[in-house]
Amino acid sequence: MRTVLILTYHFPPSAASGSFRLLGFAQHLPAHDWRAAVVAPPGLPWEPIDAGLLEQVPAETSVYSVPYLTSRVARKFARYKGWFPRALWAAERAISEQKPEAILTSGPPHQVHWMGLLLKRRHKLPWIADFRDPWYSEARLETGNRFESWWIKKQESAVMHHADVVIANAPGACKLLRSAYPRIRSKFVTLPNGYDREKFEGLAAEIAPKAAGEPIRVVHAGAIYVGRDPLPLLDAVKMVSEGPDQIALDVRFFGPPPENGMDLSKEVSVRGLDERVSLRGQVPYAKALREMAGADILLLMDSPGRTVGVPAKLYEYIGAGRPILALGEPGGDLSLVLEQCGLPFRIAPPDDAAAIAMALVELSRDARLPQPVSGRDSHRFSREAIAGRLAVLLDRCVGQGQGQGQGGADQGILVGEDSRSRAVESVTAPQGVGI
Repeated sequence: MRTVLILTYHFPPSAASGSFRLLGFAQHLPAHDWRAAVVAPPGLPWEPIDAGLLEQVPAETSVYSVPYLTSRVARKFARYKGWFPRALWAAERAISEQKPEAILTSGPPHQVHWMGLLLKRRHKLPWIADFRDPWYSEARLETGNRFESWWIKKQESAVMHHADVVIANAPGACKLLRSAYPRIRSKFVTLPNGYDREKFEGLAAEIAPKAAGEPIRVVHAGAIYVGRDPLPLLDAVKMVSEGPDQIALDVRFFGPPPENGMDLSKEVSVRGLDERVSLRGQVPYAKALREMAGADILLLMDSPGRTVGVPAKLYEYIGAGRPILALGEPGGDLSLVLEQCGLPFRIAPPDDAAAIAMALVELSRDARLPQPVSGRDSHRFSREAIAGRLAVLLDRCVGQGQGQGQGGADQGILVGEDSRSRAVESVTAPQGVGI
């Protein structure tokens, strides 16, 4: 079995969304003759920890845990940079001990890709750069410090040109990268986030049927951040509960308090929704999955204005097999994934309470479906299938030789099923086929 060295800031026991993507790689790559050796911190001070996730790390995965600097000075002035040299030393040790045949770096934070670049040059190993969010090409930094923007753009360009394969986690992000770097467009591929199919299959027997007259349960699982505003949703719940339709709702928020400091409990009370809306706080991952599978409607909150990329939580919602209410922008990656998964869904503008209320009313008609249901194409989003597609890339990188910088082989977006024997079809990024 061959080894891939994974460098990331997010891996169990971290319960940040990025950890589950990397955990999925470690869990399912061995079925395709690859094992992972991981260099990662045991957690970041500002992100949730779930010690139970450590039990899911396969025994064949070698983990080199490099603690993140927690001193006030380090966090203020070094941020991720203080972790970099210590992690690089651990990566050198891992290469000496594990003899990997390829390297995979996963960001954000995107500084981790610089380790991939340095290790590729030093050890002549094939290197895959995995982008869970765009870097400079999303143009988020255009209005910031000019020197900083110029420097980050130069960093991104170096990574793009030297990596053998560059992975985007959504078709829109892949299209953006191909537009920014047309001369090397062949190395960009799409590999989405996913869900653990076996975990949701095991939950089906635990979910009790809903009794007649029970309120429709709406579940939001995860953090509320990046400009996401729950207040229009609360206004919509009030409309639905008091309007002519008078649908009884049981809205449950699982996760930490909003990062903008909003007193969500107060906002619930002000609207007289204490009997309709409950704040359940952070819960272990296993419990969060059970709550998703037992929901009537799953609530997804995306960042306002975003059309490139989707919240990682969406894929676990797909695994839960429940109708989805997405507060986000239509016409982007969010719409594409929802259309492809085959589950009942509605998309409503995140700031339009009336539109959200209408979507709640419409989705309530699907809320009594047998639990859980399966979307017609939801299997393509399983982490098992996605790891199989990553194995295709790893095989191709190693097979083509080292340092070629053409790992994509003009294949475009990966499609197909779980097996590596399936063909990797050549399609264009705008179509978003087979994400």
